[in-house]
Amino acid sequence: MTNDEPRSGLPFAFLHVIAAEAAPDSPPIRMAVEKGQELPAGRDRDDLLLALLRGALSELAPEWMLKAAADSDLQKESSPYGGPSTNLTAAALGHPSCTDALREETLRRCSVSQLGVLGRERCGEALAQAIVAELQSRGPHGQPMTPELLEEPGAAQLVLREASLHDAVFFAALGLLPAPPSHDDRSETDDVMEWFDKYMAAQKAWETMWKHVVTLHTRRHGQLIEWAKGGHADPIIRRHLLGTVPWDVEPLLLERVATDHLKAFATNELVTRLCRKLRDGASEGEVLSHLADEHDDLESESRRRVEYFLTDDSGRLQKVGLRSAVSWAESAADGPWRYILTPSEAKTRYGEPQTWLASDELLASLGQRFATAAVKALRLWEPEPEPSRPALRDLRWVHAMLLHLPHVSEEVKEQARAVVRHVRPRSRSRWEYHDYAEQRADEQLTEMRAAIERILGDLATAACNSALRDPEQVTVGDLSRASEEVLLDYLTRHAGNDTLVEKTLLSFASHTYRPKLSFSDVLARHSAPEAALLRITTDLRRHLGGGPNLRETWARQVLSLKDCTPELIRALPAWTVLTVGSDRYKSAHKAVATVVLSALGDKDEAWSRFASSPASYSGPTAWLRLGDLLDASVHGTRWPKPPNPK
Repeated sequence: MTNDEPRSGLPFAFLHVIAAEAAPDSPPIRMAVEKGQELPAGRDRDDLLLALLRGALSELAPEWMLKAAADSDLQKESSPYGGPSTNLTAAALGHPSCTDALREETLRRCSVSQLGVLGRERCGEALAQAIVAELQSRGPHGQPMTPELLEEPGAAQLVLREASLHDAVFFAALGLLPAPPSHDDRSETDDVMEWFDKYMAAQKAWETMWKHVVTLHTRRHGQLIEWAKGGHADPIIRRHLLGTVPWDVEPLLLERVATDHLKAFATNELVTRLCRKLRDGASEGEVLSHLADEHDDLESESRRRVEYFLTDDSGRLQKVGLRSAVSWAESAADGPWRYILTPSEAKTRYGEPQTWLASDELLASLGQRFATAAVKALRLWEPEPEPSRPALRDLRWVHAMLLHLPHVSEEVKEQARAVVRHVRPRSRSRWEYHDYAEQRADEQLTEMRAAIERILGDLATAACNSALRDPEQVTVGDLSRASEEVLLDYLTRHAGNDTLVEKTLLSFASHTYRPKLSFSDVLARHSAPEAALLRITTDLRRHLGGGPNLRETWARQVLSLKDCTPELIRALPAWTVLTVGSDRYKSAHKAVATVVLSALGDKDEAWSRFASSPASYSGPTAWLRLGDLLDASVHGTRWPKPPNPK
């Protein structure tokens, strides 16, 4: 019997069980309430109070119980894995019998993180409004954003770290977030460059703050768009939806945001054509007359932007406008449109391909719409008279355009070739590079130029290939990230290439869900399937490497084959093949059990040695082959060394 348990009458455990079942005025409940008053603070008492407040006393509860419940969680110490549970405090403060005074007094003692947890979506309207009032009292709010506010966030920022907030708490916190940095605040310094650096750092911090909100509150993307409409945060939120977490955006919303972003291209294209005419000697009146219909169709904000270029007496703005259309395409392909145009580049934090809410068809459709805009930008491209250092972004948009266009005219091909000829790394020796990053940037630019040139040579192949390199250069990782349709087409067009088939087989270790292209289908494309599979499996560590999940997936694929031979089973990693059985209890596969029984038979010593083998779940000994361990167990020889990884 514990110290917290009643020493007479019904056992405490029973009181706890019936707290959620019995009638509020029944003897067991009265006894539970009385015993609860007597029990010292502790887990048993907390469990009893929570069961009573959620069960028999959910409509009416004594004041002492609500106060004790509210106090209990707040007195607990935080753990290294997050704050203590607030279930009991939430049950008390959200209870119909809780007074406003108790609710307000308790919330004042809560940390901001506890306010966020208490403000979850099921907290109830009364508690939500009390949390909003308490949050508003913890200023300052709405101050201009600074990088320091990312390191030491304010109350609203901390509350928004809770993913599932009540609507009232969520929108109240949004309204209290820091404001964008001001262009006009130069009070701290007269140095223009110093001010500009501080401003840009603050702007980056503000965009990062919204990135955290958009990334965490994925179910509220549509609400965020409506809330921010027309405000300073509107373009930032839209850019993050399009370019930071597009895979988590509902398809209809993603299409809407992408469509709105594409509208900006029309303005940029008009600006470029306008500036070209001004450069070529046309007057302001002549330009407006020539472009009147397009100018009048613009929304007011876009029209004002166009007029800035018309009234620029210095000519500096018009110089920028000459590249407005191309700059939009470059920026879009390198930023907000990058993952939509190349979904295979979207990875989880563990390097796995992202799972998209949008369908492949929608992504392909958006890619074509971008490509259509990019063609218009391409027609307006001109070599820069004073080029800056060439970068990958100067060509990424051309590459994406060529991949997504359903048909490419000779005119577009020729213009794309002109861009590639112009955008090339500067010639210099290896000794002229200042650092590795600079050298790598030039290498990437060279690779992109080569990719575009290959597409221009064989456009149909490249479009189906979706940027897969030729079979000699393509990697297992490239193949694992490719869509099923692209991979099927790629294998068909390179039929007879056994090396490509073997790489594709290995890609199944990290990408298994391919309904139209199974492991056995790919294996059948090999000229010597049985010999190839045995060779790969025997030397699996060198071919595959990686962690237990890759070994397990490979073993499951091999064991799923109809004609999986004992020799092939013996070549598999021992620990893996003994634990990836055909059911959820991880018992050995029947074919594996047959191989082991056949090898060890009724030899007690062999079984004993096999049970003490060095095979393991991870590390070098995880690669020890089943057959090698069986032989060493039967013959009493030394355990084999793990296979060489290279």
